[in-house]
Amino acid sequence: MRTALLLAIAILGLCVPGSAQTYTCLPDTAEAADVLRDYVVRLVTGTDSETVAIRNRYGLPVVAASKVAVVNTASTCKKAGDAYHAAVTPSGTPRVSRTLAVIKVGSTRYVVLDPNEKAGEFELHMVFDRNWNYVIGFAS
Repeated sequence: MRTALLLAIAILGLCVPGSAQTYTCLPDTAEAADVLRDYVVRLVTGTDSETVAIRNRYGLPVVAASKVAVVNTASTCKKAGDAYHAAVTPSGTPRVSRTLAVIKVGSTRYVVLDPNEKAGEFELHMVFDRNWNYVIGFAS
């Protein structure tokens, strides 16, 4: 009887659709992505001492504005979502679906934002290297 019950539960589990997380990247026409891209461009191209200090603190390279781009490919969204989730939540926290702004900076950095993930009134931005290792986070 116990075996039959376990088998029934297992079969039922296969029949009930799960709620897997999905990661969607915003297009470059979305306001959040456009605003973040413009901010990153100012940081990586700026030459005044305050901008240089912030750029260095965030671990961003100096690159031309043309080397800063909004990215929205599915594979990059998945990597960005996994890395962002790991950076903003305690280990073991179940994954949630996210809509992300992903900005590629040259060939070495990504800046990722989930406009729905906030610390109080502030948005959480995460900087990752090209292998999706966490570099630093900042709120604005």
